[in-house]
Amino acid sequence: MFLELLFIFFARVIDVSLGTIRMILIIRGDRIPAAIIGFFEIMVYTVALGLVVGSLNNPVKLVVFCCGFAMGVLVGSFIEEKLALGYRGVQVIVDRDHCDLVDALREAGYPVTCWEATGKAGPKTVLHMVVKRNMIKAVSDYIYERDPGAFVVLMEPKQFRGGYIKKK
Repeated sequence: MFLELLFIFFARVIDVSLGTIRMILIIRGDRIPAAIIGFFEIMVYTVALGLVVGSLNNPVKLVVFCCGFAMGVLVGSFIEEKLALGYRGVQVIVDRDHCDLVDALREAGYPVTCWEATGKAGPKTVLHMVVKRNMIKAVSDYIYERDPGAFVVLMEPKQFRGGYIKKK
């Protein structure tokens, strides 16, 4: 009985984690890997569900099934964060007197497009970049070291083509 409960719990953790990764791949447009992951996800889910549906008079199995789902959400989000799949758009707004940040970012190898803007507090420079998600912390730290007052917005580009992307 105890081993069956452990199996149900970990099967749910696995299938929900796979589901999280599958959804991210679908959003990114990676259909084939998403379909392959979906195959294994539903196989694990069906086996776990079969162990619970046949014994709904045992509330412990249902609770373990639900706890496995909740833990799978946490584990899946942790895995997704560590994998850092895809890219992020980074928009940075700085006071015009901090526009030297553009050259510093370019010298560090980051792709930057910039233009002049006007904000409530005066003239601004807007910087736009697309970087790999695993580089977000490094580029944000780099920006804030040089301009602690920078306004940084992260965006999720669904699709893009051309341009320059830093490889590391």
